[in-house]
Amino acid sequence: MCGIVGAVGAELDLASIFDGLRRLEYRGYDSAGVAIIHNGELEVAKASVARESMDVLADWLSAQSFSTGQVMLGHTRWPTHGAPTLANTHPHLDCTGDVAIVHNGIIENFRELRAELQERGHAFRSDTDSEVIAHLLEESLRGGERPADGLGRVFERLVGHMSIVVALRSYPGMLLGVRRTSPLLAATHAHQSFFASDAPAFLALAEQFYEVPEDVVVVLGDGVAGDGGALLATLEPLSIEWSSQDAVLDGFASYYEMELHQSPEAFYDTVSALMTLDHEAVVDQLSIDPYELRRIRKVVIIGCGTSYHAGLVGRYLVEHLARIPVEVDVASEYRYRDPILDADTLVIGISQSGESLETITALRECIASGARTIAITNVIGSQLSRVADGVLYTRAGPEISVASTKTHLAQIGALGMLAIYLGELKGVLYPDESKRRRRELLEMTRLLRITVQRQDDWHAMLADYLHRERFFFIGRNLLYPVAMEGALKMKELSYIAAEAYPAGELKHGPIAMLDDQAVVVALLGKDRLHDKMLSNLEEVRARGAKLIVVAVDGDTSPDDLADTVLRIPPSDALWSPLLMVVPLQELAGWMAQVRGYDLDKPRNLAKTVTVE
Repeated sequence: MCGIVGAVGAELDLASIFDGLRRLEYRGYDSAGVAIIHNGELEVAKASVARESMDVLADWLSAQSFSTGQVMLGHTRWPTHGAPTLANTHPHLDCTGDVAIVHNGIIENFRELRAELQERGHAFRSDTDSEVIAHLLEESLRGGERPADGLGRVFERLVGHMSIVVALRSYPGMLLGVRRTSPLLAATHAHQSFFASDAPAFLALAEQFYEVPEDVVVVLGDGVAGDGGALLATLEPLSIEWSSQDAVLDGFASYYEMELHQSPEAFYDTVSALMTLDHEAVVDQLSIDPYELRRIRKVVIIGCGTSYHAGLVGRYLVEHLARIPVEVDVASEYRYRDPILDADTLVIGISQSGESLETITALRECIASGARTIAITNVIGSQLSRVADGVLYTRAGPEISVASTKTHLAQIGALGMLAIYLGELKGVLYPDESKRRRRELLEMTRLLRITVQRQDDWHAMLADYLHRERFFFIGRNLLYPVAMEGALKMKELSYIAAEAYPAGELKHGPIAMLDDQAVVVALLGKDRLHDKMLSNLEEVRARGAKLIVVAVDGDTSPDDLADTVLRIPPSDALWSPLLMVVPLQELAGWMAQVRGYDLDKPRNLAKTVTVE
């Protein structure tokens, strides 16, 4: 959700630190602010004009007489308490103006704390939960505590999941940071140190990255209030495989477009890292004894949004290739339904960032119930990867666009490789068949490249739909999750009302919504349900709705029924979701682009969700 950056050191280049905050814009925000300490003075600037906030701050910064400082604290806010106003924008100050704080997460007991502080005479300027931190720390410092000890004592009183970074005018060479579940990294370079919500903020500036330990106050800069450097020296540096260049647009108008084009390579890098040149399994990341996996009797997959849809595809893959029953749940709901788990259950948590709070907390409860756990994530060293018993990394590189196009394909690739491996362990797949299935997955890279290259042809065919406002996506079997993903992308990017249904459910209610103003997007695979799906197309056609069909090359059966047919290369039906989803992603992106919407930062959405 909210983005945090902090930097401390002699003669900081403020413009470079501000660029680091810009690199967190993909997380989503409605307001932004900075606090700067230079020559012993604390300067604060805020803007609350939605996605223009960063530009307003950039103009402010360039107009200042100073270009360097000792401390810079920055924040992009996604509101949870209070509207996106200047008063509610971070950083927040205490009554004296000496303490500046930024905060990500939710303080669940802030109302009680706020009431206590107001009784003691503190004046609040905002409606946020965050401001209580500044006033509580003000009291601790007034009592003579060292800043690190004071923040630690304050943090003990806060209920919830959060990360906090603090700057103090009285200590102009120091920053304090602390977190609980919510992500916060520390980084170093020469005589400068940094805090950030995510690594892309300082990929161009830092040499080493460290995860801030939970419930431990980390001090960066001067050792007046504690030796932060000594603490970092005890931590293992994170392995960050991305460079700053990886997160830079390469001639594309948006990260969404660039990442869609990168999807085949992200998929290839993911699946190829999980097999040898002889197409044998490489599963050393799992850290789970094969004997334990062999006795697994049930698999549970949890995730949110796009990751949840990848998990739904994974259910079909695991059940078909390993013959193990699979449940798939939305992570935010799973932990509240009192699930039945034991040591013979394998729980797979999927999250692009590895920091999705709902998935992390659900996985922790599964571990407490005795289940074995695997994380599928794109970020090495992320919280999800450390919580789980084992991990399969997607090799998608930095993903800036909220829509998560390339990660979705990489997640399905990782699930496919895991399903094949479980099939081997269970004796369902013979070694030759396992190798054949892995070769098929690698071959999908070539087919993905062909599919992505067809987008210009699709654009010319979609002109008649650009101003339609009601879309229905339908599919059968393992193409139903693809329909769900298509509807989600349409809602996320183009703000068009879109719903997904199993095609057989049309006649059980949704068909009442079909008329000449509706558009139905149907996924027609070359599989055993092909003819049943054609019957559904007939139903749609009879109600006068516009019909877009995604079909494979050479299948002429929908030509007389559909208004538009988008073609993809033929493949084994088991892997067809990888290809079918691409035109749906492109359709949503094209609709949004023509309507003038921001493809990378859809309204009201955040890349990393760290609150429930």
